[in-house]
Parts: sequence; C-alpha cells; structure tokens
Amino acid sequence: MKHLPAFLAFFGLFFSAAAEQIFTKWDVGIPAPITDGTPSPPPPKPDPIDFKVVSTRTTRMGVSEAPEMPDLPPITGTINVTVQLVENPNLIDPPPPLPALPPEDPAVIARMAELREDYRETELVFLSATVYDNNRTFLRIYPNGRADGSVTAWSNLDFHHFCGFSTYRVKDDVDGTLYDYGLLMGIGGIDTRRMKEMAEAHGIEYKGQEIPEIPIMPDLADGGPAFVLVEGAKDSAAMDTLEQIHDLYRKEGVRMEEAYHAREKAHADRKAYLLANPPKPNDVTIQFWKRDHPSPRGVQALEGGAQP
Repeated sequence: MKHLPAFLAFFGLFFSAAAEQIFTKWDVGIPAPITDGTPSPPPPKPDPIDFKVVSTRTTRMGVSEAPEMPDLPPITGTINVTVQLVENPNLIDPPPPLPALPPEDPAVIARMAELREDYRETELVFLSATVYDNNRTFLRIYPNGRADGSVTAWSNLDFHHFCGFSTYRVKDDVDGTLYDYGLLMGIGGIDTRRMKEMAEAHGIEYKGQEIPEIPIMPDLADGGPAFVLVEGAKDSAAMDTLEQIHDLYRKEGVRMEEAYHAREKAHADRKAYLLANPPKPNDVTIQFWKRDHPSPRGVQALEGGAQP
C-alpha cells in the first residue's frame, strides 16, 4: 500500500455521499428478492413406488457425515444399511439423448437468434471484498475476470450486506434499456478487536501490522455510501461497477442491511438448535432388480464401445 498516498494525491479522487445525495449517476436496483435466511420450501416428493421385496439383507455400519454448518461437529452414529432385491417395477425408460445439431444448422441459428431476442443477457462482475471491522471494505473489481482494467478502492460499506442476492440491474438513462449484472464476489472479514484479544491471550503484543492503512472517509451513518479510489482508470468498466454498487446501496441499502441481520439471526438460531438437538444419521435402504432388457441409453453406450 506504499503507493496509496501518492496515487490519491495524484488523482485527488474522493467520492463522498454528501455530494452524491443530490445527484445519482446510475439508476440501479435489485430485481429479485434478497435472501433473509428464510428456508426454501422443500422440493416436492415423488410418488412412492410399491416395490415387491424378494429378499432383504441388513447390516449395521458406523458413519460420520459432514455437518450442516462448518463450525459444528460431524454427524456420527450407527445406521442400518438395508439391501433389498425386488421384482422389476417396470419403470418407464428415460428418453434417449437428442442428436447433436451442427452449429451451422439453420434451425440452430434461428433458435439462437430467438433466445438473444427474448432473454436478457447477464454480464458478470468479478469482485473481491475484504471487510475490516464491519465498517470498511477493501475492494478489487475485475471486469469480465481480467486483471487489466481492474480497479482497487476503499469503501465505507460493509460488503457482507451484498451477499443476499446475485444480480443487480442498471437502467440506461438514454433509451431505458435494462442491463443485468451477475455479482461474483469473493468475501472475507477481519475483526481487529478479536485479533488483538487472541494475540494478548497468547502473550503477544498486537500492533495491527497486518492491517493496511485505511484512508479517511466519512462513516456510513454520517455521510452515506462513499469510496476512495486507490488504483485504476476513471473511465474503465470496473470504475462504472464501483459507482453502480455504491449507488445501489444508496437506493437499496436499508433493505440489504435488514436482510443481512435476518440471515445472521437465522444462522445463529439454527446453530443453537443443532447444538441442542444433535442430528443423527439416517438409515439407508437400497433396492435393486434385474431388468428384462437393457435401456436404450445402455444399448447406445454398449454399441459405442467407450463404456463397459
């Protein structure tokens, strides 16, 4: 970060929300609901199959499964593994795969043109965010995943609030065209107070040398969303993204923060429940039968000679 003061002095770029409250450059929004920790509805269960069991064999097996959350103990226990030979239920064979069409086929070309006309294209935004003490974030933005044309900046936003959605939308102020951007964000958080407590607990003097120099900028509550550009071109696509996501927070920030706290509460409640009620692994039942004839897919695989 040695280049930070010189770079800022050279460009003199400081974007304060106080000035931008009067004028917002980008018309942005979140087209879909923001995840708030509410569980998704379970998928519909298929209709049960009435298997006619010919023979059954059950064994006991000790298992260890991954926990629902990474900071919980594994799910361990002894389960029953039941293997059943059943009569052929005569299930409908899956349809054979469609034949491959050459890309120059007129039908393929027409269908691709139709898709381009009817479906909005989503451009990907690659963003790396390191959040310090939940009030400052160091950002790296890579247009289309390329290092060239990238920008780095400091923001006074907690970018954990950006984790509840995957797409934001920008409206062109000239012709009203809508552009969707898929947010591919890698994020990590650093709690300097906790780091200090851990260092002191091990008898180590904590000087905060791991924390880079953070430029002075207003707190979010005092001046609204703001950022300081560290490196990158002012007229780049990545700079547009940097401005868009701060305008987005200016418009949707309250809803984003509420959803973040709801997700944190749902996570804490679920973790407390799992600790109080440790889950047990489920028994497993496997049914198999002898087919009267191979499926069309199996015949194609055998005829191809590439699979056993």
